[in-house]
Amino acid sequence: MEWGTALYHNERHALIRFLVIYISSSVLMLGTIGFFYYKEKIANIDRMCGLTLKSTVDQIKVSLMKHNNIDSFFQKESDIRVGLFDKNRNLIRSNLTTKKINFNQLNYNNNTSAFYVEELVNPIDNVEFIVIEDSKLSTNMANLKSLIWIMLFIASIFVAFVGYFLSRLLLKPVKENFAILSRFMKDSAHELNTPVTALMMSANYLKNSYDKEMVEHMLMSSKMISETYNSIAYLAFHELDVEVKEEFDLAEETYASIKYFQEIASNKNITINAELNTFIVNMDKNSIRKLLNNLISNAIKYSYNNKTIEITLQENILTIKDEGQGIAKEDQKRIFKRYKRVNKKGTGGFGIGLDIVMGICRANKIEISLESELKKGSLFRLVFPKS
Repeated sequence: MEWGTALYHNERHALIRFLVIYISSSVLMLGTIGFFYYKEKIANIDRMCGLTLKSTVDQIKVSLMKHNNIDSFFQKESDIRVGLFDKNRNLIRSNLTTKKINFNQLNYNNNTSAFYVEELVNPIDNVEFIVIEDSKLSTNMANLKSLIWIMLFIASIFVAFVGYFLSRLLLKPVKENFAILSRFMKDSAHELNTPVTALMMSANYLKNSYDKEMVEHMLMSSKMISETYNSIAYLAFHELDVEVKEEFDLAEETYASIKYFQEIASNKNITINAELNTFIVNMDKNSIRKLLNNLISNAIKYSYNNKTIEITLQENILTIKDEGQGIAKEDQKRIFKRYKRVNKKGTGGFGIGLDIVMGICRANKIEISLESELKKGSLFRLVFPKS
């Protein structure tokens, strides 16, 4: 699914719900982290501010005791402001931004500044209270808030982008599987339509007269429908089936499959030559029959008319060779995957036969290999395990 691919209505709703939940929970988590970060930074600022203000008080006390010029502490452009008060808390000298001072607290903050109040045990030059104001605190707090909001906004945008990317990534295989299943249903309907139509036409013809050739067509169509149904049923229910292993002759089962498809091969004037030696296997007979039926029916389906199919069984090696369309080198591995078809036009099939074959081979430890050349044919080789 490409990024530009339009989404269905229910897919859009699912995507929106996922993004809302994902982004909301992520922003809530980021906001909580930002809040605790803000509280910690404010506490650090308070501690640093308290140390700075205490140091300033000590400097002023030294200047007062030594009668040094303290005018430098009252510069208007300074972030640190000073207020000197007598024992009655009357203002002596100040460049504070407010006259409302809480003399009962040693260290406190208002909306704009931090204040440090120290009462001198021994007043100096009638100065009993020294108040220090740090007006830079509000700027630091505002800058910190702005930084946190900006980071939260950037993180939210990033989270939204990641959420959208992940959701499209998660929807991609779902959408691909939906498209594959849709194509599979269409191909299945097409596969069944041909033999069903042939059966209906043959039945209508037989109302008026009996024709042996028409009966053979009906039998061939019935077998095509049966094989299509069996393939679909195998994919749907094989995991629920109980496999029963038994000893049987692989050659006999191969002959039975050849006979089963004889009418279909005759319809294309295809000759099936078989040279089969006895080989006893201990496997589930139904699975092996399904494996043989798929390989032989594929050989007939993809062979050109008026050609020959060679089937041999020498010891434990079974080969099925056709003279048909063949498979390109780059396509020879992916044809064993479900719903994968090399030829999407023309000849039927909907890409489950070789997937079934591969599954049965893996379950029974059968080695399968393919040799093929375009427009010349294919050869499937199966090496069965020896008892």
